Amino acid sequence: MDRKLKSMLRLAAVATGLLLVAAPVWAGQVVVYSQAPDFLGLFASQNDTSGSGFGAFATAYDNFTLGSATTITQVDWVGGYYNPQSAGTITSWTLAFWSDAGGAPGSVLALAAVAGNGGETSLGLDALGDPVYSYTMGVSFNAAAGTPYWLSVVPNVAFPPQWGWTSSSQGDGASYQTFFGVGGPNSSDLAFTLYQTQNVGVPEPGSLMLMGTGLVGLAGVVRRKLGA
Repeated sequence: MDRKLKSMLRLAAVATGLLLVAAPVWAGQVVVYSQAPDFLGLFASQNDTSGSGFGAFATAYDNFTLGSATTITQVDWVGGYYNPQSAGTITSWTLAFWSDAGGAPGSVLALAAVAGNGGETSLGLDALGDPVYSYTMGVSFNAAAGTPYWLSVVPNVAFPPQWGWTSSSQGDGASYQTFFGVGGPNSSDLAFTLYQTQNVGVPEPGSLMLMGTGLVGLAGVVRRKLGA
């Protein structure tokens, strides 16, 4: 077998390998909405599990509207502890999506719960000296384009301390909170990020066609060289 033919065969083998590598599909999380934390304060949101009788005494909400319809598959948020400024032990989370009712949370559209502390990861201290953390949770919520929704996150954690959702300077400048049965708007947004799952690493159909055509051509040349 001459040197040129050997080179062509090696090229064919490499091209085949590339075709096989290009075929798999990987799923990645892509941000569809985000309000970054400004670390200026916390808004109480908590189901007290200490047996003191407080129970679900506080819930914080924030609104969002997406530009295009999608399925939200992950939510990240930031929050921390105060009163006193020491970490508690979160045993589970309840996350809910709500309809909008004239600029306030309406009815529950989807509810998700997860055991554990939501991957609690320290971010240091906020401007008030409160220890703050990032959290994450997988969900599945079909959001329509241009429709306002509300998000709430509530940890199950014994009081004291109190847990609060971290403020954000991004958004429409307002959120909402119920505290011991009384609800009203807050003067600040809250920090959270919404994701959708998106397939990545998929080659364009045209690229696959060209690669396949090239392999067929190489195979033909090899056959002619071998006298087939």
